[in-house]
Amino acid sequence: MLGDSGFFSLALGAFTACGTVVLGVVLYRLLPVLRVISDELAPLLVDGARARDLILVAVISGVGEEALFRGALQPILGILVTSLLFGALHVGPDRRYLIWTVWAVGAGFLFGALYEWTGGLLAPATAHVLHNAATLLLWKRSRRKRSGAHEDEGSRETPEKDVAARGEG
Repeated sequence: MLGDSGFFSLALGAFTACGTVVLGVVLYRLLPVLRVISDELAPLLVDGARARDLILVAVISGVGEEALFRGALQPILGILVTSLLFGALHVGPDRRYLIWTVWAVGAGFLFGALYEWTGGLLAPATAHVLHNAATLLLWKRSRRKRSGAHEDEGSRETPEKDVAARGEG
């Protein structure tokens, strides 16, 4: 279920995540639509979240999706159909999000190849979790930098601080 070599699978997953995160950052800088989508989604997904909550989301989504798509579906449906289904799960509310869907199909093929190569879920799950965690944390950090906020990593603003910041207290 986890693959042939635990260390090799972990290392391969970590190496793959490094590559996908770097590619994602490059694409973010090159494609204005990604910055627009990011600015629209950030208030819903990362702005109010704590770092540990973002990591928890990354772990749950990465492990859960890999268990479903690679562990349960890919052995039956194959890498092509499973990757397309993985992309279909990542369809956004309008055409601008098509790039996210295309990225997810590519990630599905990549994670599927890791599954086939290692014979288990450890490499694709590691890659998926680390990609999601790094992306979410970098996203939050960049938003905080742009806004000039100096919020502590593990805390949220309290209602009292919000009132004081607005000059109502």
